[in-house]
Amino acid sequence: MKNTIHSINGPVVTVAATKDFAMLEMVYVGYKRLVGEVIAVNDKYTTIQVYEVTTGLKPGEPVEPTGAPMCATLGPGILSNIFDGIERPLKMLERQTGAFISEGCNIPPLDENRKWQVALKVKSGEAVKGGQIYATTQETQLIEHRCLVPPQLKGEVVFCAADGEYTINDVILKIKDEN
Repeated sequence: MKNTIHSINGPVVTVAATKDFAMLEMVYVGYKRLVGEVIAVNDKYTTIQVYEVTTGLKPGEPVEPTGAPMCATLGPGILSNIFDGIERPLKMLERQTGAFISEGCNIPPLDENRKWQVALKVKSGEAVKGGQIYATTQETQLIEHRCLVPPQLKGEVVFCAADGEYTINDVILKIKDEN
């Protein structure tokens, strides 16, 4: 099997020579899919720091690359939550798994079903560019989340939703890139 655990030393796992991993890439380790991060790559081994307890992992278990770096999800709801070190929401984890976090337990950091009041700041047909605010939502009286056009994008708004309530995954804007 390709990309399998070669050795385990506490929270550090090695995978025998492979070109499938990149530095700082997030990976899933073992059958329990523990969250880890690539911390070294050389000709012989890829070294991974696992951010969960590795008890029970065995050589030969799979290691799955994600192709993406470790990252944090930002958005409405982040300030009303308490997270562990890999941005798992502790209140939701307790409801699902009890007082102890189950190994490999992965749930979205933000509530994907909650609706937030969103105010759009642009209109269809308008030209927009990277860094421009296209929508806002209030998490609290003092905290306003701002939705920004991605830095590399420049173009025309071809769809703009009306002001209203939306989840964090709803599409509220589409831009035709001029490139």
